[in-house]
Amino acid sequence: MRIYWTRARARAAQVIQSVPQEPSSKVLGVTLSSKSTKRVPAVDPTEDTIAGRHMRKLRSEILLELGEEVAIVSEEWTRSLYADMVSEHALDSYLASLKSGYREGEQRWAQIPQRPTDESDLYGPIFNVISHILSELGETCGEGVTRQVVNSHTSSFKHPNYKNICPDISIKATGPSFQRGREEDDYIVGIGYSSVASVIDVRLDHPSNDLDQAIQAGFCCRQIYMQQPNRNFVRSLVITENSVRMLHYDRSGFYLTPLINIHRHPRTFIRLVLGISSPNETVLGLDTSIQWQINSATGAKNAGTIVTVDGRGHVVPYQLNMTRPPFLRRHILGRGTTCWYATDPETGAEVVIKDAWRTESKILECDLMTAARGIDGVVQMLRFQDHCAETEAYRPPGFGFGAFERRTKSRTVMQLYGRSIECFTSRYQAISALRDALVGHRDLHGKGVLHRDVSSQNILLGPPNASPGHRGVLIDLDMACWTWASSELRAEVGLGTRRFQSTAVLHNFELKLPPRHDHLDDLESFYNVLCHLVLLYEAPGKRSKEVDDWLRKCETTEDTFEAGVIKAGFVIRFWAVSPWWGDACTKLLRSFRTIVNDIAGDKGYLQRTHKKLPEEKRDALEAMAKEHEGIYDKVIELFDDALASIEKEDNISNSTPTATSADPGVASDKPKAIASLKRRSTDEHPDAPPPKRLSPPPIAHAAGPENLPSPEVRPQAPLPRLRRSNRSIPTADPTPAPPAGPHPKVIAIRKDAPAKRSLPASNSKARANPKKRTQGTRPKASPPKAVRRSARLNRA
Repeated sequence: MRIYWTRARARAAQVIQSVPQEPSSKVLGVTLSSKSTKRVPAVDPTEDTIAGRHMRKLRSEILLELGEEVAIVSEEWTRSLYADMVSEHALDSYLASLKSGYREGEQRWAQIPQRPTDESDLYGPIFNVISHILSELGETCGEGVTRQVVNSHTSSFKHPNYKNICPDISIKATGPSFQRGREEDDYIVGIGYSSVASVIDVRLDHPSNDLDQAIQAGFCCRQIYMQQPNRNFVRSLVITENSVRMLHYDRSGFYLTPLINIHRHPRTFIRLVLGISSPNETVLGLDTSIQWQINSATGAKNAGTIVTVDGRGHVVPYQLNMTRPPFLRRHILGRGTTCWYATDPETGAEVVIKDAWRTESKILECDLMTAARGIDGVVQMLRFQDHCAETEAYRPPGFGFGAFERRTKSRTVMQLYGRSIECFTSRYQAISALRDALVGHRDLHGKGVLHRDVSSQNILLGPPNASPGHRGVLIDLDMACWTWASSELRAEVGLGTRRFQSTAVLHNFELKLPPRHDHLDDLESFYNVLCHLVLLYEAPGKRSKEVDDWLRKCETTEDTFEAGVIKAGFVIRFWAVSPWWGDACTKLLRSFRTIVNDIAGDKGYLQRTHKKLPEEKRDALEAMAKEHEGIYDKVIELFDDALASIEKEDNISNSTPTATSADPGVASDKPKAIASLKRRSTDEHPDAPPPKRLSPPPIAHAAGPENLPSPEVRPQAPLPRLRRSNRSIPTADPTPAPPAGPHPKVIAIRKDAPAKRSLPASNSKARANPKKRTQGTRPKASPPKAVRRSARLNRA
């Protein structure tokens, strides 16, 4: 995830407070309104306590995503919207008729009360006005296409405690992009977000709270995005007894129209109603290059196609795999990545088609994937289509509000691989997949491309019985960059998935002149993936809660320095490895950790030193990356040794025969990770309370007694200048930390051999790591005699 909106994230954890409205500023017909004008109620006091708390979290999550500044477009542009939906002659005739309910002499909609005392007084009248507009002026619907206005308050809410965040009026729809959803997903009986063209919020005409309206509508629009994955944008309305306002959401953000008087401007009101309920799916904001066939009996989608073009511009239709739903991100803003699973019409091969929205400043992923062609262990592109849609087209000309970034939609057809590496079924499968992805990363870096987002969800398993080099695949080049683009590598600080980011990337936020993201940062991300597998999973599908809680700490804190401290503590902590992984994986983890710890220590020293100027720090850190260009081979050799040992261990134990890659779909105990081409979308709310802040432990790989980390973090390096007894101390931890120097020679102890004890000399060095006594080797002798500890050790 991108580390943005950190202050908004902290503010979103609290109930929005009332603040005075700041003066608005007009830029290119856009009004900036960054504050609210009335207090936002946290929750209705009559509602269930748990439901109210959940609603606060939902609102906070939307606030975090949308930000706190609201763009309001001009009224003139608003009146021009949907101008071709209905002719002026048809409008004049309708408004002049008595059955319309509009009184031209009074300039009022007669059914809508002038002074309602409660919102419920408006539900019925506004529903009647909108229903009549659609029946008289709405476009003729084609076969299988319908639009129906539904008053939620005359139906039964499926979750009454959450009715305050449900739409008041819905435009129920049927057609190629809509379907009858699951019953548990309905917000009223028979209607869910998969079967609505748009929604309407009814309110009293109190002083406008722009931000509150944006949050309320944003929740509904995000649900529509999730249930209708071919959406390019979503629009909804807020209607009061006197005014109407349209709210627009897309991958670049959102904007609001001003409140327009529905009595003095009935034509604009009618056009907005017709626009959000149009039978034309393109007008609704749906991508019609993706269409489904609907089962008339069940109302569910039973077949579908997605269309793209080849290199010659010829249209190529792919059949969607209806047994595997598309993967999509849960957020509105951002890349909006959606992955469709389909069949190639020419070869019959299974493919994945990725839709994503990139900013103008981003490198075209197609160019990066072209550089990756022919590289084993890296995703391979088959076709590419650019400029499928642009968010700029949904805005007024010259729109340049605030942090608005134009985004362009592209479509990439790629080979289909296995599931996430977290779906491994054997040790060999997991380690070999990670090894081949690492080799692919090395070769990709050799072509001048740095990935910058290595994570468990971006490493997929290869097909069954894959040969070396194809057992694991590195995917998702959305955040990749050319290695020679120094300015971009320096400017984009903090890219990647938080759980797998390197310690240095997190601490770069503290530097005035942060260095480039380099391959050493990605290498540490590979180590974090190894930890994620070997430490988090005690066996396939069985996760360790202790490790999961620790790793989640990095994702719940917004303080990047604190996250870096937590990550450093994780790297040097003395973790136990499940016996299921065996000695080979334990040794791989230790050896890889030593390499990563040394690099993190050197980088940490350069980041924290006061002896260098900011520019000197940056140059030194970037020079360090150049000194370690050949580090890949050293790490890959560790993986090759581990795989050879795993084969040997499996043969000796006569366990399940080793396979280069097993079918991930046959795992008996499926992990919780989402089987997709992308990283998991976290389900935790952003306003969850962060853990207690840890004392900053040193990142360096050697720590003295005066610099020891917090008590829960134990260093693996030897403690210098301490004298200890040579007597072995039994421990329950099956994976003691490795010594700093060469591995000591292991001496076998016979059960009948007498125990040897010796007192340390006054000038003897502390042992790097006491050897663990194997089970059953303790001699049956009298209890050991007391050994006097040195005074120096006691003082320490």
